[in-house]
Amino acid sequence: MEFYSDDQAKYHEEHKSIVNKGVFTVYGYFGLGILITAIVSMGLPYLVAALYGTGTDAINIYYGIVIGCFIGLIIFSLISNLTAIFQHSAGMIICYLLYAMCFGGVMSALALIAGYETLTYAFGVTSAMFLLMSVIGYISKGRLNRWAYYIIAVVFALTIAALFNILVFGNVWLYWVVSYLMILVFMLLIIVDTSRIMDGGSQGVLENNKTYAVYCAYRLYSDFMILLYYILRIAIMFSGRGGRR
Repeated sequence: MEFYSDDQAKYHEEHKSIVNKGVFTVYGYFGLGILITAIVSMGLPYLVAALYGTGTDAINIYYGIVIGCFIGLIIFSLISNLTAIFQHSAGMIICYLLYAMCFGGVMSALALIAGYETLTYAFGVTSAMFLLMSVIGYISKGRLNRWAYYIIAVVFALTIAALFNILVFGNVWLYWVVSYLMILVFMLLIIVDTSRIMDGGSQGVLENNKTYAVYCAYRLYSDFMILLYYILRIAIMFSGRGGRR
């Protein structure tokens, strides 16, 4: 049992308050991103149908929007990282929200392929895995930050392997191996990013630097959504709704 003087106890409570406020800010923005993605994902097909009907032109417009959203993911991801470097909080928030909207557009197309029952199942599995990895990241208390760069390097390597497989090899076994490795890697990345958030909260960085807090939310959101994507496409394969993607 630890005993604190009045001053030490006051400092301890103030420090705990700063940590909690910073962490709550990050997870608040994370939740907002998930909410925006869910709204866009479910609402986009109905919006296009309401504006353009259900004919061939409407379908072409819808898939044009989805392709635009996919391109937007790449653009806003790059801008978000640059905005974080240059410490522009308003720009970081705008890019993050647009990034979440674009992910919603892409997920709406996957939802139509998978069906909302399969999507709900994949979301539940992803949420459970995310919660478990977050708890592990919280327990680590910032000790895993140095592994972030190695894990990101593995992500890039697997992405390149996946692209080569799609464009050149078309090997179904490599497809499955890369998919499961991506799930494993992003589970580890959730642990590392959660650990980094706890470390930033304990040092007061999240409280004093809004740009960094939103950037941490963006990282967590990206981890969650990419993990959901890989789990969903495996669920699609097992449900028999789609061919190899």
